[in-house]
Amino acid sequence: MNLPSHIIVEILSRLPAVTVIDCKVVCKKFLSLLSTTEFVKLHLSRSTPELLVFSEHVGSGAGEVCCELLELEDGIEHHDHKYNRIIKFEPEDLPEFFRLLVGSVDGLVCFCNRNSEHRALYVCNLFMREYVMLPFLKWVDRNQHQVAFGFGVSTISNQYKVVGIQKAECHVYTLGTGAWRNIGGVPFAYENSTYFGLFFNGNIHWLIQDLEGSELISCFNLEEESFQPFPPPFPGENDKITLYSLGVLEGCLCLCDSTSESDIVVWVMKEYGVKKSWIKEFVISKLPDFTMPTFERIDALHLFKNGDILFSKGYEYLFSYSSQSKTLEIVSSVFDTFVEQPMIHVSSILSLKDFALEKVRMF
Repeated sequence: MNLPSHIIVEILSRLPAVTVIDCKVVCKKFLSLLSTTEFVKLHLSRSTPELLVFSEHVGSGAGEVCCELLELEDGIEHHDHKYNRIIKFEPEDLPEFFRLLVGSVDGLVCFCNRNSEHRALYVCNLFMREYVMLPFLKWVDRNQHQVAFGFGVSTISNQYKVVGIQKAECHVYTLGTGAWRNIGGVPFAYENSTYFGLFFNGNIHWLIQDLEGSELISCFNLEEESFQPFPPPFPGENDKITLYSLGVLEGCLCLCDSTSESDIVVWVMKEYGVKKSWIKEFVISKLPDFTMPTFERIDALHLFKNGDILFSKGYEYLFSYSSQSKTLEIVSSVFDTFVEQPMIHVSSILSLKDFALEKVRMF
């Protein structure tokens, strides 16, 4: 190929991650161009959101799951046709501990093995088929159930960090350093926090209860490694933390409230960090479209360009809201059976081999 290098980069940076990986074996020139930090960043900046889903494998034994990445299609009316499968990993293709998702950032996914002695954590790139196992969390007390985790990337230093909280202590692992650091005490009570925090805008957010028992959003700044309170849209009720969830819709932090018997309420923070910018963006009737238990956590996953919204209910199924018909519809035909921990994900060719002191394994 006689095209100038910058033209090749411009073309290949617009291709899906799975195609870019295939292009690396075409010739030495492609391998050299596609392995640079500049190309990885450019490709990532042009990647579009996908849906990462674990679902029970049909015909498998108990506990076997498959992993799927699905393209989120805009401009398609029927909801079951909005999700084009990009890649699917069968149970035999995945390590058994790739199941409990902590978070997804820039194509890297963090998993937690809750059944291991020290709640082992892993970071992987599914497309690159690479993963690293983080050092054991020796500070975790298995007799204390509540451990809060989070995964994100700092905005200035661009460091990928895993955060763990238990017994009012916070520990941080920076990818590439090989060790956990205890950064001191936590200014909030995490005994009733959401298990995994939401990464957005350089911060990890958890829904927690403060010492008075009211709801509060705790925010951890990954660059400064410090905590700060974060303004919620309304004072919460101390026994309903499991009925709230945090998400991101169209570049804004959102809070999904399922405490009502009849409605799903989605609050959106139009200006990040500003309490007065919270607005009640969507009020969606739970009935009569399909039977939904009154008190179940609902997660808002994705807002399509036509105004439709993709939701998940617990670890059971996905459903979508039609902005035109004002109705709900279960997304049924895409997956084998029920889904587990659906999460918005952006695929990348960021290699874990670029992080020093990490022992990279393949799967």
